[in-house]
Formats: sequence, C-alpha cells, structure tokens
Amino acid sequence: MDQNTKQRLVGITVVFGFAVIFLPMILDGSGVRKNTLKVVIPPQSVVKFNPKFEQKIIELHAKVEKLPDLEPQFIDENSSARGNKVERKAVETSQKDPGAEKIQPSSNQKTQPEVEVALVGGDTWVLQVGSFKDQKKALSQRDKLRKSNIAAVFVEKFKIDKEPVYRVRLGPFLNRDQSKIALNKIKAKHDIDGLIMKYHK
Repeated sequence: MDQNTKQRLVGITVVFGFAVIFLPMILDGSGVRKNTLKVVIPPQSVVKFNPKFEQKIIELHAKVEKLPDLEPQFIDENSSARGNKVERKAVETSQKDPGAEKIQPSSNQKTQPEVEVALVGGDTWVLQVGSFKDQKKALSQRDKLRKSNIAAVFVEKFKIDKEPVYRVRLGPFLNRDQSKIALNKIKAKHDIDGLIMKYHK
C-alpha cells in the first residue's frame, strides 16, 4: 500500500470520528415535528337563573287562587225527596231585568219518579247528560228525558268566566251503581252519553 492511500484512510477515519462526536451536539432534534393530539374540554355549562320566570309562576298561582268556586243554582221547579226541598232561583235574563219572570214548568210534563237520596253524610252521585249556554236547549233536553221516567231530571246553572252555563243532570243517586244503570238506559233510549260525578249539595 502506498503512502497516499494510507493518508487518505487516516483522514477518513479522523473525519468520521469527529462526525460521531460533534453531529449529535449540532443536530438536537429541534427541527423534527412531533405529532401531538390535543383534547379540548369544553367549559361546564352554567344554568342562568331567570327571576322573571319565577315571577310569572307566582302570578299564575295567584290567579288560580283568586278563581271563585262554582256555585250551582237550581233553575228547576221545587222538588222533594224524603223531606229535602230545593227552592228554585230566578234565572237572570240577558238584560238583567229585575222584573224577569221565573221559569214555569210545562203543564204536559209527567210527574218525575221519586229518587232516593242520602239524608245525612255519605256521597251522592249525579249523571250529567248535557251542558248548554242556551237555557232553552237545556230545558228542552230536560223535558225530553223526563218523559222516559228513568230518574229525576233537573237543570243547574253555573257561571264559568262570568258566562252562564246550564247543565242537565239526573239524580242524585245513593251510589255509583245506580248512576251507571241510569247511564245505560239513557244510552239505549236516547243515544246520549253522560258523565258520572259526585254531587255536592
């Protein structure tokens, strides 16, 4: 091996040794991009309190508490059952005339069958078969049902939103079973569906 070749091999070895020593110091890896996954956690939602909403609820409860109780008025003729009498009240006319006449029963009406009612305590039931704003329609249905002689039929007047409502009812009955029997008869004879409810005197 000649001298020039030996010098080249020594030079290459020295350069390689310096490269091994100094290259890691120069190349610190700052230029390498790292793939990182970022997880973004949204902030916790906060429910804001709305005082106006609570105020509206309070106002609504106040309006409900101010609603007057429905007090029915009998507009039928006097009826009796075991000594209990219900007096007829005068029906208000649309013009609220103080001289308005009381409703008189028609002369061709059949006598109502006597209905047994509870004297003291306990629940009584009625069968409501109609609710009308027109008083004449209510009385017409009452007269029609009385001809069937199923049970005592009467009309009660209520006020809903300051408007008169006339409800046609059968009874009162001592128990719910009696009112169901009357309901079945009404359906069979007149094809009228009714509502059974407790009767508050």
